[in-house]
Amino acid sequence: MLVLTVTVAGCSTAGEPLSAGTTAPVAAPSLLWPERTPAPTPTGEQHDDVTATRVPGIAAVPSGDIRKVDAYAVVKAEVAAHRHDVTGADGLDEATAAKITSCSETERNCPIRTPVLRDLTGDGHDDLIVGIEMDDHLLGLRCYTLVKGELTRIMATVVRPSSIEVAGRDVIVWEPSDTPHYAVRSVYSWDSHRHYMELKSDEIRRVEPTATPSPTGSRR
Repeated sequence: MLVLTVTVAGCSTAGEPLSAGTTAPVAAPSLLWPERTPAPTPTGEQHDDVTATRVPGIAAVPSGDIRKVDAYAVVKAEVAAHRHDVTGADGLDEATAAKITSCSETERNCPIRTPVLRDLTGDGHDDLIVGIEMDDHLLGLRCYTLVKGELTRIMATVVRPSSIEVAGRDVIVWEPSDTPHYAVRSVYSWDSHRHYMELKSDEIRRVEPTATPSPTGSRR
């Protein structure tokens, strides 16, 4: 009688793990030019221009419920306090600032987008996100929280967004890139030490051609 013997490479008995083959060796980071003197550590207070700021002219909210705050009154109060600022955290062009003075939820020409409520600080309470439409497709993006009942701004920047997302406690801004099929993705996250929404990452990512907005220039 003829007996056939078949050998199958790589097989194992039931229940035994199968090998996935060899893997690349793990290498520790290799320091380049270790003999060179490193740059000195900056001294003094950093980020002096981006800190949490109490909003002037807004009454305290003892209940801690930010939904009781009128977002339109908030922006008006900031404009009144910084009426002629055109750069920096409170910077607005003159035309936008003029529109805001008569702005309301029902005003069609109001440059303030519908306010959004999200918990950005992780304390279980909603915070306020406001967008102010400006000339040249710019958007003033501002976030607020309540600190012991006092309305406090915890983020203020100007972007030229193709879209804005909130993922958990992150505010994610997508902006057009000058490179076709790429976009700039910026992530702002709550910093519990500085009590401010910090720029956590800023990177260029490839996007689908159909989703790529036309380049409109650099951020202000």
